Amino acid sequence: MATSRPRTRKAAGSKAGRRAQTTEEPKAFQDAVVGGLKRLSQSGTTAQRRVRDVFEIAQETLQSRVGGAREQAQETWDNLEALFQSRVQRAIHQLGVPTGEEVRALTRRVSELNESVSKINQRQRAAKPAKRAKRKAAAEPRRAQARRSKTAG
Repeated sequence: MATSRPRTRKAAGSKAGRRAQTTEEPKAFQDAVVGGLKRLSQSGTTAQRRVRDVFEIAQETLQSRVGGAREQAQETWDNLEALFQSRVQRAIHQLGVPTGEEVRALTRRVSELNESVSKINQRQRAAKPAKRAKRKAAAEPRRAQARRSKTAG
């Protein structure tokens, strides 16, 4: 492949040389320069295209490898996080610290007990005036008797 290119260039050069001998020299030289520039731009464009293709392939390969590494890192991180959570949970359990569900259950039970206590207190407050009235009624005959005994005495 590399050997065929110099031959085509050499052939083009000798062709231009023959043209220069048969026609006017300035015109032939000008044609040779134009032809050479045309071939140069074509080869430059081809080279640029090939370089661009190589860069695109390299970029795609790099992106796929980075994506694979990113996925692997995320998976490793998730595994480490799960392991850490499991060990912390085990240590907390060994220390006797209640779980979140146990705390919620206790909170519900405390609320229920507070409501029960409030109801009992309300019933007791409502019952106090009635008890006082009964005590006063029961104590009134004794008071009357004590007054009589004081005045008699």
